[in-house]
Amino acid sequence: MLQQKQSATISYTGIETPIGLVFAAFSRGALYRISSGTETEFLQNISPTAGEVPIRADSILNDYARQILAIFTGDTPAHLPLYLGTLTPFQQKVLNMTAKIPRGQVRSYGWIAQAIGSPNAHRAVGTALAQNPLPFVIPCHRVVRADGQLGSYSGGGTAVKARLLTLEEVPVAQAAGKFIVPKPFEPIYQP
Repeated sequence: MLQQKQSATISYTGIETPIGLVFAAFSRGALYRISSGTETEFLQNISPTAGEVPIRADSILNDYARQILAIFTGDTPAHLPLYLGTLTPFQQKVLNMTAKIPRGQVRSYGWIAQAIGSPNAHRAVGTALAQNPLPFVIPCHRVVRADGQLGSYSGGGTAVKARLLTLEEVPVAQAAGKFIVPKPFEPIYQP
C-alpha cells in the first residue's frame, strides 16, 4: 500500500512595525521569508515548493512576531532560526557578512565584497542582497553604494531603506531626489 507524501506547510503572520505592516513566513521551524507590502503580494512572492500550502497563523506565531518586532526596536531576538538553504554559497557568504554590520552603521557593497574575499564582486554583492529573502532580519538596508547613495532595497524600496536607517539614527539626507548617507561611513576592512 502506497502512502501519500504529506505536504509541508508555510505558516505566515502579519506584524505591525514602525515602518508599517510586515509579513513573515515560517517553514520547517525557521523563518523562510519576510517582506513589507500587501498580503497578496507577499503570498505571490513566497514561492512555495510543490505541496506547500501557505496558512495564516497569527496566534501560533506570536513569539516569532515579537522577536521580529524586536529587530525594529534595536533589541536582539532571543532565538530566531533562519532558513537560507535555497541560496548559493556566495549569497550565503554575502548575507552572513551583512548580518555582522552593527545597528546604526552602514557599509558599502565593495566593503562586503572585500570582506568575503571577492574584492571585485561589488555588483555580485548587490545582486545577492537584492535576492535577500530576509530583509530587516539580515540587515541589507545597512549596505549602500560607495558614493553614499542608498541604492535599491528588497525590503520595500529606497524610501523604506531610508526610514530603517533613520530609525537606527544613521544620518540620511536627500539631494537631487536621491537618498544619501554622508561619507565617511565605513572603516577599512581588516580580516
